Amino acid sequence: MKYMIPVNKLILICSIFLLPALVAAEMPSTFDAPDTGYVSNTVVDIIEHNGGIWFATGEGLNFSYDSGQTWLSYDGSNGLVSSNISALFSIDRGVGNRLWVATNHDELIEGSLTSLSDGVSYSDDNGNSWTQIDFSSSGLDIPYIFGGDRTIFDIDGHYDDGIGQDEDWLFFTAFAGGLMASRDGGINWRRIYPSKDDSLQYNTEDEVPSFRNRDFACAVDTSHGDSLFLWAGTAAGIFQHVFAPPKDKAYIKPIHRIFPAVSDANFVYYGGGGGFMRGTRAGGPFISRFELQGLPGTFVNSLIEYGGRIFVGVVTPEFDSSSAGLAISDDYGVSFDAEPGFTEVIGADRRIFDFAAMGDRLYMAAEEAGLYVSADTGMSWDHIFVDSSNIDPANRRNVVFALSALGDTLRIGTDSGLVQLFMEPTGVIDSSRNFVFPESDSSSTRVIRIKTHEFEGTQVMWTINRPVSVDGVPIVARSDDGGVTFDDYQWEVLSHDINFFGDTTFVVGEAGARFSTGVGNPTNIYHIYSYDSDGLVADSLHENVLTAMEVVGDTVIIGCDNGIALSYDQGETWGIMRINRDSLKSDVVLQYTSSISGIEGDFVPALGVQYYPDEPAAIWASTRPVYSGTNAISVGFMAAMVDSTGTDSLGYQRLWAEMYDNFAWNFAFNGDTVFAATDDGLIYGYGSDFEWRTLELVDSEGLPLVLPGTAVYGVEVSDGYVWVGTDDRTVRVALDDFNDQEPYFVIDDETVADVVYAFPVPFSVGYDQVIEFHFNVEQDAYITLEVYDFGMNLVRRVIDNQFYSAGIYPTAGAGRRTWDGYNGKGDRVAIGMYYFKVEYSTGEVRWGKLAVIP
Repeated sequence: MKYMIPVNKLILICSIFLLPALVAAEMPSTFDAPDTGYVSNTVVDIIEHNGGIWFATGEGLNFSYDSGQTWLSYDGSNGLVSSNISALFSIDRGVGNRLWVATNHDELIEGSLTSLSDGVSYSDDNGNSWTQIDFSSSGLDIPYIFGGDRTIFDIDGHYDDGIGQDEDWLFFTAFAGGLMASRDGGINWRRIYPSKDDSLQYNTEDEVPSFRNRDFACAVDTSHGDSLFLWAGTAAGIFQHVFAPPKDKAYIKPIHRIFPAVSDANFVYYGGGGGFMRGTRAGGPFISRFELQGLPGTFVNSLIEYGGRIFVGVVTPEFDSSSAGLAISDDYGVSFDAEPGFTEVIGADRRIFDFAAMGDRLYMAAEEAGLYVSADTGMSWDHIFVDSSNIDPANRRNVVFALSALGDTLRIGTDSGLVQLFMEPTGVIDSSRNFVFPESDSSSTRVIRIKTHEFEGTQVMWTINRPVSVDGVPIVARSDDGGVTFDDYQWEVLSHDINFFGDTTFVVGEAGARFSTGVGNPTNIYHIYSYDSDGLVADSLHENVLTAMEVVGDTVIIGCDNGIALSYDQGETWGIMRINRDSLKSDVVLQYTSSISGIEGDFVPALGVQYYPDEPAAIWASTRPVYSGTNAISVGFMAAMVDSTGTDSLGYQRLWAEMYDNFAWNFAFNGDTVFAATDDGLIYGYGSDFEWRTLELVDSEGLPLVLPGTAVYGVEVSDGYVWVGTDDRTVRVALDDFNDQEPYFVIDDETVADVVYAFPVPFSVGYDQVIEFHFNVEQDAYITLEVYDFGMNLVRRVIDNQFYSAGIYPTAGAGRRTWDGYNGKGDRVAIGMYYFKVEYSTGEVRWGKLAVIP
């Protein structure tokens, strides 16, 4: 996590105005070499990039590849859009690291100096060339990323290979721009939201973003298998966005077939667009499987579980008439093996449309390839002619689409109607019965689905028919005499499946869900709604095409063109789960706030991820109050939950614990050691017996390298050192010896020797600031420095006849002196103008002035 503080620290602004974009994107810039030298004493962000250490400052980028022996820099004059850096990030893209920066510049607008965001830029060659992302209307056309009040505070990301393709995950947070995401290395970006309601709120005209859409920090967590967790710190707490890979979530749509598992009653199998999917009777968790997991194509047209194996018929491409063949899974759908030797069901017009099990035999309907049977759980297959009296290819009775086994009868849907084969126990056909549907304006010939409704001792057979010529229309047909006669229903409506509970028949398809109780045409409209906790409609399948339906006891499962609906009370209430194929839309979003989840404040300026071997990462959060809460550092960790007996596992839950009573600007980690950059200095802790310690920044003689109590803003662990950034200087500390410290700072060597000045000016006693004094000692001397009021009365002697060797001050160590705005009696001085005198033992006297404000 990297975080940038605005000038004079960050103050949460509750009244926010969105200014129009004022900065146009610039063309990429290329320079031969960076400048040399250290550029700024104020370092607010530190990262490691390509083996070097890089600093973000208000004067540009400083970086070193030799642990600080030499320094190079980029700024607005030699490559960057501007010099004021607000965020840094380095991503390993597999083929080299890319450096991302967010920059800002100041403009005088209506008499006020205003900070304007320039957006983000990147470099693939350590800064020799830079490309700025064009968010303006001439480019990606994404507003509120550049211009006033749009500082980009944080950038994070992760490289991963996705599903067979390289992907750069990138995220950044902007004060008025919310949370931005890219999954293609920054080519395309989109704003992401915690919820649909937050999207509507953000995009409502004349509305300012809510606190939920005010993002300040982001941190990527890759400790959860193939799922990516994004932690977003906002003004309304922490949002945990979960991006699951397609193979580990529901990814199949439309749902073409549903089959409740036999060997494990908890599982439910789905087939359709994209491949195969396994869920549970409760819905999730889900897995999805594709060609990478052994499927020979992209669309699962049919499926069954038989003999502990899952059989799927696969088509490629989706909805085409070309069969990719048969695939089998022996591990509940985790992986599949295609059957390359079974070539009879591969090719055009040979799609595997259906399966049916009868005793120890498994039947397969493979369109023009015909009917097949296996008596050895799919190890070998034999072809059966439905009509052996005429094996000419023109006999459409041997073109098979649907199967249904009931007792000793195998019902077969063909291109000419319904065939019933009455079988002997050995599988030999004893006799048959045919019913030919006319191809006319009131009927259609091809039977694509057969279902039998058994209720209170009666059997009713239903078929779904499709036309094979322009003369026919789609129908649903019903027979209550074993297939001797049929009644035709649902004319000109494309239906996809039929199922039953109780005495009610449901037909699902292009017209939604229709039902009838008892006998008759299922024309009654059935609405499928899910409701939220307030009793309002949260989702509906009203405008969806319903594609499949299964009933198992009281559980009803309906598949549609974009999701699944489940009911556990025979359709009284429903839960609807949509398929998320949007790679930049979170699969799960959880919120943590001070009121409900254990963090201490709702404004989150910094986040950090601490990794442990073979465990979920710990999440460190810096929090501040918005309306309530406290400044604090909290840590979130995964804890096992058990029942009241302490024996049965209830899963895991993320718990939060307060670890410090002030907030942090940044975090860094070295194994189990956490470093936190705070206004109290750099603190660190480690181990199970956790206790914070303050890392004193002192030289080899124990003299301070920075003033005690100096705030630390940036921290990073790199190449055996912890780098500590303040607004005074940066200190490099050896990890194996905290006493080995090296300071880096800029001394003003351009001001003429006889000029002295104080800084910052004006300075505020009320904000606990201190003031320092710049002066030049041209030869060794004893120095006295005194402060006087406007009436030339002595206020305070800051330096009292102390020896200074030749040099430019202030510097570190014994020569460091500041004034806190109090007089010699310990009273705070009044606001106004003051003078100070620097007197040298060599006889020189130099005067300067300063101003004190409230």
